Amino acid sequence: METQVSLNHTELSPKNKIMATLDRISQLDTAVAASFLAIIVVLMSYGVVTRYVFNAPSAWVEEVCLALFVWMTFMGASALMRTDEVVRIDFLVHKIPASAANVLDNLIRPLLVIFALVFMVYWGWKLLPFSQVRFTPALKIPYIYIYAAVPVSGMFMLYHQLKHLYSFFASRNKED
Repeated sequence: METQVSLNHTELSPKNKIMATLDRISQLDTAVAASFLAIIVVLMSYGVVTRYVFNAPSAWVEEVCLALFVWMTFMGASALMRTDEVVRIDFLVHKIPASAANVLDNLIRPLLVIFALVFMVYWGWKLLPFSQVRFTPALKIPYIYIYAAVPVSGMFMLYHQLKHLYSFFASRNKED
């Protein structure tokens, strides 16, 4: 007796394949932030043990943790933008009608796109050449690797906000 298995594969259009790939890549910010937090906890624990148990502090631990903390902070902020959990002033939103709050929220999104594009990506990129000539004291790591967190996370933030704007306008077109 021969059994045939029918696999129902839905073929994605090239546009949808690109969007699915971008969505997978855009989740890297969460993975990077979480991984760096775990590494910071391990390294700080190591630093405490070497300092207080062995009385031989490791100078490199603080530098590495500082660099990881910068990356964790910026990539974590990007992850919060992806999940739409950025800090907001809820007092105002709760005092106005829901429709006005929705309009206000969607007026702020283009401002976030401008912020991510201009301040994070553009000015972050402009900062990198200046940080190329500065090095960390103990490990002599160029600061460019630390400051690169600004434009990289800015690109993630820009993508997330553009996707939120696209979803907003796509839902508005369906309503009409």
